[in-house]
Amino acid sequence: MGSINESINTFSLKMYDELGSSSNARNIIFSPLSMTSSLSMLLLGTQGNTASQLTKVLGLPETGDNRQAGCKGGPKAQGVQLEQRVQRQRAPLCDQFPDVHHKFQALLSKLTSLTKDAELKIANGMYAQKQFPFLQQYLTCTQLLYHAKLESVDFQKEETREDINLWVESQTQGKIKELFPANSIDTNTSLILVNAIYFKGPWKNPFKVEDTNDAPFYVSKDVVKMVPMMTQTTKCNLGVLEELGAHILELSYGDGGLSMFILLTDEKFGLEKVEPKLSSESLALWTSSENMINTKVEIYLPRFKLEQSIDLGSHLINMGMVDAFSPEKANLSGISDVGLYVSKVVHKAFVDVNEEGTEAAAATGIVIVPKMLVFPHKFNANHPFMFFIKHNETNTFLFHGKFYSP
Repeated sequence: MGSINESINTFSLKMYDELGSSSNARNIIFSPLSMTSSLSMLLLGTQGNTASQLTKVLGLPETGDNRQAGCKGGPKAQGVQLEQRVQRQRAPLCDQFPDVHHKFQALLSKLTSLTKDAELKIANGMYAQKQFPFLQQYLTCTQLLYHAKLESVDFQKEETREDINLWVESQTQGKIKELFPANSIDTNTSLILVNAIYFKGPWKNPFKVEDTNDAPFYVSKDVVKMVPMMTQTTKCNLGVLEELGAHILELSYGDGGLSMFILLTDEKFGLEKVEPKLSSESLALWTSSENMINTKVEIYLPRFKLEQSIDLGSHLINMGMVDAFSPEKANLSGISDVGLYVSKVVHKAFVDVNEEGTEAAAATGIVIVPKMLVFPHKFNANHPFMFFIKHNETNTFLFHGKFYSP
């Protein structure tokens, strides 16, 4: 699973950079796991240049044309019966798909069977215009490999938008509502990908509500805002990135299987200088317990809540996934013999960091200071910082974000 995890984490940093450079919103929250699992589900049905572009965007190894794996074979399914037909087949033909899809299956199965201390739900859905003769093998294998809900719908009916929204809301414990606002789905839509993720985990060492007080948060040299600042002194993992002039703090959830990592620059307004220097390899190195010291730290962390809706189409095109959105160039022949193209990819994420824990519904030349050096005992997140929630065993980013301003 190593290559899959590395691909997800690399994609996370690329998407973080893309969202940061293409949006006026300075706060960022998204789930790279949800995005990549859903886009890989689409990859299962792509061919030719469309597949090559998507493979490159996802940072996956080239596996050759999916056509060679047999995804063009098998009977066709159509209309509302497709769900029942998928349920009845276990699909030995899925073994013929490239190994990357089976690695995703293993990863998703592991992540959705977390300990009792944390709850994680990953919801993947594909909604395709009815009257298309879908390839049965594709329907069967998306269901099996990606835990996917795939439906044939009529985009000319308002009920379709409502049904999609209700499904997402149910999968995210009511945290993600109205993923698609009124009039946001064109009646000519052919295919919509929906991804939603929900996570809830209690801190291993909770903050006390009575210790939370208003304190200044330095957004920029000219802007200072008051925030509810949580505080506690506890033992946790702390690392220093000397050449970046930054520290990284690990706050564990429950039994320690998942953690939030917070990257804070020593300079109040230095995060933008550090961001271009990050890589999935460096973050994996810096967040390893071997390169951090477990010590008593006086922690100051804002209580915050972020929610972001993202129409990913333009961002994915900027990243190189061009043909999939083109009616003329898209090659989704692994899904249907009839021409299809992707008209919309939507993602919405939510994160709530408070005293109890976190609820969320979406290395190049860097020297690590040896453990014997003295670490500062105060970690004061009173200026912009990057954060991500990671599944430690598989080293997989579940959520990635930036808290820039209250």
